[in-house]
Amino acid sequence: MANPRAFLTIHRQEAGYRPVEDRIDDFSEVEQTLNSSDRRRQASRCMDCGVPFCHWACPIGNKQPEWQDFLYKGQWKEAYQVLEQTCDFPEFTGRVCPALCEKSCVLKLSCDEPVTIRENEAASREGYIQPQHPRRNGKRVAVVGSGPAGLTAANQLNRKGYEVTVFEKDELPGGLLRFGIPNFKLGKNIIDRGIRLLEKEGIKFRVNTMVGKEVTARDIVKDFDAVCI
Repeated sequence: MANPRAFLTIHRQEAGYRPVEDRIDDFSEVEQTLNSSDRRRQASRCMDCGVPFCHWACPIGNKQPEWQDFLYKGQWKEAYQVLEQTCDFPEFTGRVCPALCEKSCVLKLSCDEPVTIRENEAASREGYIQPQHPRRNGKRVAVVGSGPAGLTAANQLNRKGYEVTVFEKDELPGGLLRFGIPNFKLGKNIIDRGIRLLEKEGIKFRVNTMVGKEVTARDIVKDFDAVCI
């Protein structure tokens, strides 16, 4: 770590919520964000404690100390790349995750001032999330459902070279992300940005299409090499 003693002099700083008088006029996200300088200062508080309970507590095994270090050094792209190794959509999880990593942070256990891991994760910079164009393997896969699991499966399969088509019965993709989580927690513009990226990478979305109604299961099995439900 670049500054293993920062936690001794820098206290936890949260961005907090937007003023009530602003929030009552819309349904947008209620959380504010720190500027880049303050965000890097907060990332510096990760002290590489030797036994990263944050990593152990994370359901998907995010490498917290590694990407916090990149963030502290101002290497935003590298920080995102480390995050992406274990999480397909850190811009989603940074907004909706209950932050089990913070609950188990050594600084939480010792002085009740854990590293602002979740807020740091939500600070993914859009400019560093660029579409990838993997070499195709000639196989086609249908993914039924475009919720968090469906999007993740589609992303992983696409990165491995499969041609992926996602079937969604509703009018827009996203599933629980779009229709179950309110805007004040996860803005729909963040979801739309993620969907646009997947489309640029070659994933096709067929909305208003229920398998078994608008298209038969028999046709799905016939037209694709594999089906992921």
